[in-house]
Amino acid sequence: MTRTAFAAALAALLIAGSAGASPLTYRPINPSFGGNPFNSDHLLATAQQQKQFEESRRSFQRDPIADFTADLERRLLSEVARDITGAIFGENPQDSGQFEVGGTTINFERIGDEVLINLTDGASETSITLPAPQF
Repeated sequence: MTRTAFAAALAALLIAGSAGASPLTYRPINPSFGGNPFNSDHLLATAQQQKQFEESRRSFQRDPIADFTADLERRLLSEVARDITGAIFGENPQDSGQFEVGGTTINFERIGDEVLINLTDGASETSITLPAPQF
């Protein structure tokens, strides 16, 4: 049995012809090394784009003091917004009130089932009407 299998495998290898392959040829792409001269514009543009990206990435620097200041401002404004929201919609909501935040005046008034909020910054005024939550 094994002799038959071995003979069949040997016959299959002998019957199969030699594999045909073409030789590998190298063609340069870069015109500086003998490649197609029409590739030079594309290669130059690609190199310049990569250089600009590297320069812009190097020029961007984070300032820890500026980051800390911005984080602190966001945190303080978040606390003020929480206080204002508590006065308008909190556990014991007020019927009306006024807040001053950095040159912006926030007035609110509860009218029936709605809350009217006016935001004034000296140059413009914005009015917002919200439904008052019923607890």
